[in-house]
Amino acid sequence: MSPPESALSSDPAGGGEGFFPAPAQVLTRAAAMETPRPAGQAVTRAAAPDARRSAGHWTTRDLVTVGVFATVIKAASILVALAGGGMNPVTLVVKNCLYVTLMLVLLHKVPRTWTLLLAVGTTSLVSLLLLGQGVLLVPSALLACLLGEGVIALLGGYGRTRNLAAGILTAELFAKAFGLGLSWLSMREQPAMLVPAAIFILIGSAGTFLGCFTGVRFMKELRHAGIISDQG
Repeated sequence: MSPPESALSSDPAGGGEGFFPAPAQVLTRAAAMETPRPAGQAVTRAAAPDARRSAGHWTTRDLVTVGVFATVIKAASILVALAGGGMNPVTLVVKNCLYVTLMLVLLHKVPRTWTLLLAVGTTSLVSLLLLGQGVLLVPSALLACLLGEGVIALLGGYGRTRNLAAGILTAELFAKAFGLGLSWLSMREQPAMLVPAAIFILIGSAGTFLGCFTGVRFMKELRHAGIISDQG
């Protein structure tokens, strides 16, 4: 004996349900099960690193990029010196020019405060471990980087290429000036030996100025290629 028809269908008057609910009831249940999230909570995983970066946190990617890039910069400088047969005027100009250019690319890649200080500290540590030199120059280089960071902050931060170039130029010139002062302290009893050191520092400074121009030009080419983000 088949069940009555009222048991298999919904009762519009009484509101009861049978084995086969009406389509309107199915849609109502589906809508009730959905819990839409607020718009402010819809943060994707891709945007999470940007949120942490804007909040002032260093990401692992930033630290690895600075460490690897700083090591590459120092290795390139050593290779240029070895390929040039030692510290001659041409090698000094090329080495300083390459150093400033690559450092400018690094500051564009990781546009964060203290990137310059961290990168120079890494290169100084590599130089100290590989070549056994720079024990007295490391504090002066870090102090010069603090001045460079101050110049970048006064000019408006890491958002513009000219600010980065001015900060790198300030840090390099003050580091060379501090190095010349240390040379004077060690050779003050023989002032004639200070003249070659001053000439070498002036030649290196010329390479630093040249590196600022080549670095800005190189950054334009990288922006056109889409390798780095656009900055002013």
